[in-house]
Amino acid sequence: MKYNSPTLKFSISGLRGVYPADIAPDKWVDYVRAFAAVLPAGPIAIARDARATGPALVDIASGVLRLLGREVHDLGLVPTPTIKAYVAGKKCAGGLMVSASHNPAEYNALKFIGKGGFFFSAADNTRFSAALEAVAEWGDYRKQGSLVDAHQAAMDFHISSILKVVKKPRRRLTVVIDPVGSCGGTIAVELLKKLGARTFAIHLAETPTFPRPPEPTAEALGKLAAAVRKHKADIGFAFDPDADRLSLVDEKGRAIGEEYTLPLAILAAAKPKGKIVANLSTSMLTESAAAMRKCSFIRSAVGEANVVEQMLKDKSQLGGEGNGGVIDARIPSFGRDALTGVAHILSLVASERRPLSAWVASLPPFVMTKQVVKGVGAAEMRQMADKVMGRLTDAKLDTRDGFHVSGHLMLKGGKTPCWIHLRASNTEPVVRLIAEAQGKRELETLLEYAKA
Repeated sequence: MKYNSPTLKFSISGLRGVYPADIAPDKWVDYVRAFAAVLPAGPIAIARDARATGPALVDIASGVLRLLGREVHDLGLVPTPTIKAYVAGKKCAGGLMVSASHNPAEYNALKFIGKGGFFFSAADNTRFSAALEAVAEWGDYRKQGSLVDAHQAAMDFHISSILKVVKKPRRRLTVVIDPVGSCGGTIAVELLKKLGARTFAIHLAETPTFPRPPEPTAEALGKLAAAVRKHKADIGFAFDPDADRLSLVDEKGRAIGEEYTLPLAILAAAKPKGKIVANLSTSMLTESAAAMRKCSFIRSAVGEANVVEQMLKDKSQLGGEGNGGVIDARIPSFGRDALTGVAHILSLVASERRPLSAWVASLPPFVMTKQVVKGVGAAEMRQMADKVMGRLTDAKLDTRDGFHVSGHLMLKGGKTPCWIHLRASNTEPVVRLIAEAQGKRELETLLEYAKA
C-alpha cells in the first residue's frame, strides 16, 4: 500500500492508525479519494464516533467527497451499525464510518462500507489499494456535490428496523447503559424507550477522551456494575465507542463479559434447526447455545466481513463474534450491532421472568484467556500449533486465519474439549493468542503445551 508504518493497519476491518503519524490530513484526503474512486455512482453516507479527531476528519472527508461531485449524507455521531443500516436501506453507493472502534483514543480509522451496507471484502480492499496508488482527477468545478443532514433519519431507520424483528416485551425492565461517552448513547436511550424499559445511564455525554477503557471487557465495567446495584436494575449494557460490540452486567451487579452476549442473543432469537455462524476465536459458549436451540454451528475467519460472508453462503439468520458482536441478517445493519443485541437480550430476560444470571447459569462453564504476544511471526505460531496438535486427541488444525487447533485433553478427570487460536490482529500490530478449555487446570495445561 502507498503508506506504511508499524501502527497503520489495513485489513478486512478497515484502515486505522495513530494520528497524525498514519492519518494526517494529507493522507486522509488520499484515502477518501481512493474510496470514492471504487464506488458506483450515488450518494455516500458518513458518520463518526466521539474521538477528538473525528469531527475535523469527517469535515475533510465530506469536503473531498463533495468536491468529487458526490451527495454526502452526514449522519453525525451514530454507531457503525446505524450507518450500515442506512446505506443498505437508503440504497447509498457506500458509506464511511470514522471510528477506530475499541482502539485507544489516539487512533482513528476509516471503516469502508460498500453498496448494500456491507463492509469491503478482500477484493474491494485490493481495488482500494490500486486506486490509492493511482493519480485521480478531481473533476469538473461545476459539478459540486451537496450535503444532507441525515442524523435523526438514520437513527429512526435503524430503530424501526430492529422493532420490526424484536417486539416490545410485555414486562417492563430496568436497565443501565454505559455508552463510553460515544455514539451509542442517544440511540440506545431512544430504542429502550420504545421497548418500554426504564433506563438509567452513565458515561452518556459525548467526550473525546473515553471515561473508561474503550474495549467493554468485564474488567472495565466496575462503574456500570455499581450503577446496576444502585438502581436495582435487571441488566446493564456496555458498548464500545462505535457501538458494534455489547457487554453485559447481570442483576447482581456482576460483569459477565462479552463472550456471553452472542450466546444469550441466540437463546433469544434463534429459530430451531437454523444455522449459527461465529468466528474461530469465539467461545464454545456460543456452540452450546446453538445446540440448546437445536441449530447447527459453523465457524468462520475472524472479522465481521468474514462472518457475514459465511452467513450469506450458509443462509444463516444469526451469527457474530465472541467480542460482543451480534449479527442478525433480518436487520439491514447485517453486521455486529450492539442495539440489536440489546433488544434480543432484553426480550429474553423479560419473556420468562428468569433473571439474566439464571440464563447465564444455563450455559456450561468454560474458561478462556486472551493474550497479546509480541515478537512472534508465522513460523513461531506454527511451531506452537504443532506442539498442541501433538498433545491433543482428535486434534484438528484450521489455517483459514492463522493457526486454530481444536481437540480434547486427556487428563485424570477424563476427556475434555479445548482449543487455541494464534493469529495476527486485524486492528493492531500484534499477535493474539486466544485459548479455551473446560476448567482452569485444563486451560493451564493447554497453554503449557503451546509454550513448552
